[in-house]
Amino acid sequence: MGQRVDFSANAPVYDRRHGAVLASGLAECLASGGALQRGARVLDVGAGTGRVAVAFASIGCNTVALDPAVPMLSELQRKALERQVRVVAGEGARLPFAGGSFDGVILARVLYLMSDWQVVLRETYDVLKPGGCLFHEWGNGQADETWVQIREKARALFQDAGIDSPFHPGARTEAEVEDFVTKLGFGRCTELPVGPGPGMTLRDFVGRIASGELSYMWNVPKQVQESCLPQLKKWCEGTFDLERSVPIPRDIHWTIYRKEAV
Repeated sequence: MGQRVDFSANAPVYDRRHGAVLASGLAECLASGGALQRGARVLDVGAGTGRVAVAFASIGCNTVALDPAVPMLSELQRKALERQVRVVAGEGARLPFAGGSFDGVILARVLYLMSDWQVVLRETYDVLKPGGCLFHEWGNGQADETWVQIREKARALFQDAGIDSPFHPGARTEAEVEDFVTKLGFGRCTELPVGPGPGMTLRDFVGRIASGELSYMWNVPKQVQESCLPQLKKWCEGTFDLERSVPIPRDIHWTIYRKEAV
């Protein structure tokens, strides 16, 4: 198993930051873009609390939600109510399904959390039927966004303090993902824009890092936090207007890729 971020302890508050369930209208647009029919078999890898899986189930997809964090799946089951979502505790790098089992696979905001993200994509390719679709949402921002620059400064400080991989051990850019899925044999179908993420002042963003709410701090020892956080705050104060509100992320969109038909 590769390195990944464990959200088990964050399960009760996860929806507050990321939203409880994708809007049904967006799920319908995604399904239409992927030419999914009612009853299509869909797998959500790294499903978490079911933000996407529950939405796909609500529009009639036969949905399986897979995640290694059992507390996240428990939140999903509580939220799903009468909607049919089958939950499976497991790893995206070792999918417990036969080849060609699914019409669609969802990878939403997870590939930057997995060091073995390329293995996960290979597994995704294998379990998709020929002509099936991969629905990918990035959500980790772009290098020119100020909140990303703050996050990457925190990473650099932690690494300088001896923490090899403090957070987000997976894909660094969406372009990396696109390049790899193309080499696997996926063709890009369409991109579905959603708009900006929720607004937050940069000061609040730094405060959430310092408080440990964000996953950036979870693998960083306390003594390293105490050494690096004052440096981060000082750098931020000298570099940015911390009272400025920015969307996090600036742009949310989904990209749909289709597995080549045999």
